[in-house]
Amino acid sequence: MKIIFALFSFISIAGACEITLPHHVVFLNKDEVNPHLFRTKDCDAKVYEATHNVLTSLEGRVPSYQIKEILSGAGFNLEVYPQSVLIQHLNHLAKSQLPLPEGITVKKLTSPQVQGSIVLNAGDQLEINCNTCTYQDNQSLRLKVNGFDGQNRHIVVQADFRKLVKAYRLLVPMNSFTEVIDKKWLTEEMVEEVPHMEFISDYDAFKFYKTNKALKAGELLRKSDFNAVKIVRAGLKTEVVLENAMVRIKTQGISRANGAIGDFVEVYHPQKNKKYQGRVVDINKVLVEL
Repeated sequence: MKIIFALFSFISIAGACEITLPHHVVFLNKDEVNPHLFRTKDCDAKVYEATHNVLTSLEGRVPSYQIKEILSGAGFNLEVYPQSVLIQHLNHLAKSQLPLPEGITVKKLTSPQVQGSIVLNAGDQLEINCNTCTYQDNQSLRLKVNGFDGQNRHIVVQADFRKLVKAYRLLVPMNSFTEVIDKKWLTEEMVEEVPHMEFISDYDAFKFYKTNKALKAGELLRKSDFNAVKIVRAGLKTEVVLENAMVRIKTQGISRANGAIGDFVEVYHPQKNKKYQGRVVDINKVLVEL
C-alpha cells in the first residue's frame, strides 16, 4: 500500500500545473489579458485566465503561496514560482508620482507598446512623467523603466482623467416631499463628475430641500431631485447679518417675504425703521453684504 500511495503522490506532483510569474508586473488595464505575462507548464487555458484575474486583484509584494492558495480554493492544482511577485497598478502609481489636482483620478490607460501590463525585472524602477498634462482625455504619459542592469526603456501610455466629487447614495426608498433626511439613509461616495448633473455633496444642505419625487434605494442624490424649502417666512423674526471685509454685525428684523436658500428677501428693522435686502443663507437667517 505504501508503494502504491507513493507512486500516486509522485504522479500527482508530476502532473501539477506550473506557473512562473514575473518578478515585477505593472497593470495598465486589468481587463486586458496579456498572453506573455507569465509562463505555464502542463496548464490549460482556464488556469491562465484565472491566474490573471487573481493577479489583477492584488497589489504589493505578494508571496507565491498566497496566489497558490487562492487558485487552489478555486479547484486548480498548481505550483507557483518564484517565491514572490511585486504587483503594482499604473493608475495608483500615477497618483503618487504625478501632481494631480484635487479630485482628479485616472479613468483609463492604454498603450500600443504593451498589452494590458508591463513586465519588469527584479530591481527595475518605473518613473512617470506628464509635463504637458491638462488632466482630461487623451493625455500622454511618458514612462521610463530604469533597469537594474543599467539599461533603460521608454513607454508611452495614453491616459483619460476624470474628476471625482463627493455624493450621497440612498440606502432606502424615499417618498415625494420628504423634508427630513436621516443620515442613516445615506452612504457617502466619491463618484465621477457628470456634465450638467450636480450632486448634493454636503449633508447639511439637505435641511434646505425636500424631494420633488419618489426616489429608489441605490440612487445618487442630485439637486434636480429636490425643491428648495422656504426657510425664511414673511412676518416672522429673522436674524440679519451685516458684513463687509472689515466688519460683521448681527441684528434682527421682520422678513417681508418667504425665501429659500439663495433667495433675496427684504427684512424690515422696526426699531431703526430701516429696510435691508439680503440673501437667505440659513433657517431664519439673511446675509446683507455692505
